[in-house]
Amino acid sequence: MRICSIITSFTSGGAEMLVCNLAEAFAAAGHGATVIALSDAAQVGNAPDTEQAMTARLRQGGAKALSLGLANRNNWLSGARALRRALRSIRPDVIHAHSARALFPLALASPGVPIVLTHHNSRLSFPPAAFVLFNRIVDGYVAISDQCEALLRNHAQRPVRMILNAASTRFLAGQPRSAVARDPMILAVGTVSEQKDYPTLLRAARPLTDALAARGRAARLCIAGGGPQFDQLRTLAANAPVELLGARHDVDALMRQADLFVNCSLWEGFPIAMIEAAMSGLPIVATAVAGNREMVTPGINGRLVPPSDPAALAQAIVETLSDDAHYAMLSQGALRAARRFSIESCAAAHLSLYQELMTDGPARFPAPSPFRPVSPCE
Repeated sequence: MRICSIITSFTSGGAEMLVCNLAEAFAAAGHGATVIALSDAAQVGNAPDTEQAMTARLRQGGAKALSLGLANRNNWLSGARALRRALRSIRPDVIHAHSARALFPLALASPGVPIVLTHHNSRLSFPPAAFVLFNRIVDGYVAISDQCEALLRNHAQRPVRMILNAASTRFLAGQPRSAVARDPMILAVGTVSEQKDYPTLLRAARPLTDALAARGRAARLCIAGGGPQFDQLRTLAANAPVELLGARHDVDALMRQADLFVNCSLWEGFPIAMIEAAMSGLPIVATAVAGNREMVTPGINGRLVPPSDPAALAQAIVETLSDDAHYAMLSQGALRAARRFSIESCAAAHLSLYQELMTDGPARFPAPSPFRPVSPCE
C-alpha cells in the first residue's frame, strides 16, 4: 500500500509527531509511506533545524519526506498544482490529510483515491459550515479522543473512526521512577500558542519555585516548544524563573531528565506529548480540559487543575513533588496508562481503515485517470 500523509509543516507539534511515527511504522511494515508538508518550516515561523531532523529521521526509517514550499497556503490553485505534481510521482493508494487546509487543494487536484481527514483538536479552527464541503471531499474521518469524536459526529456525513493517538517507543521507560530528585526538573512540551496557555505557567513559576526553595530545593522549570509566538513568550518570561528551550528534537532525552510533566492548555485534542510523558514514567499535572481528562486520572497517574489558575497549578506541582511514595505510585500509574497508546496498534488501525476505504473506492469524484499530465496552462 502506498500511503501519503499531509501536514502543515515539519515541526514538533503533536499532529506532526504522530504522522512521522505512523510513517515509520508503515514503512517498517513494508508499505510505501510519504509525508508531504504544505509549507517549509521557515515559511510558517517554525524551526528549520527541527524540520531537518524530522525529515532525516523519516528517510532513515524508510519513509519519504517532502515540502510543497507553499508561501500562501490559502492559494488553493497553486497548492493543487504542487500537489498534483507530487502525487503524480508518489501515486498513492490513499491520502490522509492531517490539516483541513489540505482539503481544498486536494479537491482541485482530484487524486481519485480515498481521502481521510484527522482533526487533531477538540475545537474547530474553521467554521462548522465548512463540513458541507469537507463531506464532499473526504471518504472518512479519524477522531483521536472522545471529545473529537463527538465533535466530528455532530458535523460529519462520512464514517468516523476512533483511533487513539500514540507515541514512539523511544520514550518508553524500563521501570517507574521511585523518588523525586532533590532539585526537580519540571517540563512542559508543546508549540507556543494561545491553546497551550504558557502565561499561566509563567505566573505559577515564582510561587512553586519559592515553595520548593523554602524546603531547600531548587526547581528547574523548562518549556520546550517553538512557533510564531515564541518571541512574545520570551518577553513575558523575562523575569520568571523559567527556561525557554525553544523547539527541540530531543524531547525523549528531556523527559528522561525530567521529574514531572505539566500541561496548562485551555483546550486539547489528545496531546502526544502527554502520552510521551506517560511512557517516560512521568507523573502529570494538567488542566482539566477535554483530551487531558481522557489521559490523566487524578490520584492514579497525576493531578488535574482548573485552566487559567496559576495558584492551583503551582500547588498541585509542589504537592506532587513533595511526597516520594505518592510520586512513585503516580509514576507506576503513568506507565500503566501508556499501555493503551501503542504505535503498533495505532498504525494497524489506520492500515485497516485505509484497506476498507480502498476496497470501497473513493465516493466523491467521478474517476477520470487520477494522475493525468499537467497541461502547460496549469
